Amino acid sequence: FRVGLEIESVRINPGDVVVGDLDGVCIVPKEAEVEIFRMALEKARGEKMVQKKIQEGMSASEAFAKHGIM
Repeated sequence: FRVGLEIESVRINPGDVVVGDLDGVCIVPKEAEVEIFRMALEKARGEKMVQKKIQEGMSASEAFAKHGIM
C-alpha cells in the first residue's frame, strides 16, 4: 500500500494513473497526467471529427490525408 512496484521493467509509483481496457493497460505517471490526458482528449475529439466526415461521405484515406487521425 502506497509503495512503488515494478512489473516487467515498468515502474508504477503511488499517485500514477492506471488505465486499462480489452487491449491492455497503460501507466500514466503522475507528473505527466495533465499533459497526457489533454493530448488524449484532443485526439479523441479529432477522431470524432474524422468519424463525422466519413459518415458524411469522405473516404477514410482522404480523411486521414486531411486530418492525420484515424
